[in-house]
Amino acid sequence: MTQSLWNVPDNFWVLQRRSRWARTLYLSMHGEPERKGRRGKRSSVAFQQQVLDQLMTRRRRPFTGPVALDLQFYTRRRNPPAIHQLAKHVLDLLGAADAAVQPRWRSVLYRDDRQVKFLYVGLHQGWDPEAADGETPGWSTIVARPVRDVASDLQLAQRLSHDDWDAKEDESSPFYSPELRDELDRALDLPTGDRASWSWVDEFSVYFDAMQTQTAVLARTDAALLTGLCSYLDSLSDTAARRLEEWREAFEALLRDSYMMSRHLLLSNPLTAALPALPRATGDATAFTRALREQLEGFRARHPLFTSLVVPVKVTFLVVPPEQGKDLDNVARVALPVVHDVLRPHIEPHLLSPQPPDEEPKPWREEALRRLRSLNANSVAAYQVIELPRTPHDPPEGVLRLALGSAHSYRSWWDQAAAYVDERINDADGLFG
Repeated sequence: MTQSLWNVPDNFWVLQRRSRWARTLYLSMHGEPERKGRRGKRSSVAFQQQVLDQLMTRRRRPFTGPVALDLQFYTRRRNPPAIHQLAKHVLDLLGAADAAVQPRWRSVLYRDDRQVKFLYVGLHQGWDPEAADGETPGWSTIVARPVRDVASDLQLAQRLSHDDWDAKEDESSPFYSPELRDELDRALDLPTGDRASWSWVDEFSVYFDAMQTQTAVLARTDAALLTGLCSYLDSLSDTAARRLEEWREAFEALLRDSYMMSRHLLLSNPLTAALPALPRATGDATAFTRALREQLEGFRARHPLFTSLVVPVKVTFLVVPPEQGKDLDNVARVALPVVHDVLRPHIEPHLLSPQPPDEEPKPWREEALRRLRSLNANSVAAYQVIELPRTPHDPPEGVLRLALGSAHSYRSWWDQAAAYVDERINDADGLFG
């Protein structure tokens, strides 16, 4: 931590961050997460009432501007809905309020779900075959922030990381970028009398190497894309706008080029998949799904490391919306089923690791595998959707990119950035206070 960033009158950055923290809403709703349908309709009023009660307790009103949402679903039931189905239902419930809720507000958390520009969704499937039905009901949590606060946190986090030599090596940092492992030498000299056991050792070494390498590559991809997003948001900030006004002709072209370059780098990372144009009319969905499948199969063929995913993953969608706009939840609703089918992510891939041939089956492992048959085993653990503002150069149908990232933290990039800034503030208080 360098003193220069914090050594400003009245601890400006600290006061700004605390103001953003005060504007952040943390909500918790009891009850098993539901999807649209009869069960979802029966619980919708109770869900909205819990949200409104917490808003009134905090003396808050619905958001009127762009919003960033973090949704965490904790389900305890057998055969729960898919992650994108849960998100779709809740995003609808957070809009228009049912006439039965008290007091009779028109909106719950926002007026329209198109206000959501940053969306993170995590799903924790905790069904216990030994527990009685209804014994441990599920719950949901929501963190809501104004988008302007998210942008400020991301920009400040990046600036602080420039002076933090450990940022790329600290797993708690949003900019964590681990070193890639060296390739293992698998040319094993197998003893003639125990080929089966040594064959398992070779198989497990391949599995372990893939697990370690995938973990490192996914973390590095997250760090690279987050850095690109921070740079892009920085170029969109009010400071940049003021510089354009001040520098005028001499630097106007340079700053505009910098803005376009950071945006291009964000959308063209080599570990992102360029997806087809977003559907704009009812009849476009089938063609979009078919083209999406082809693009994902091509992505997997170009990156053999991801042919078989042996770690839980998060999917990030970077979206430049079509001219007529696009709800972020609809992007995941259409794309995630194809992602699940083609990439086959697994929620607990460690259970699929090679087992010694001469070892007795472990009861806990057999029970865990049976449990997975009643869950969404082939699913991403989390996903996030980030909407980027359109420019005059964007195609009418918009732009869509997909990136695989680490699900290790079960947190959005912007939530990690906010925590990182708070940690650095605490460090500064201890160092300079």
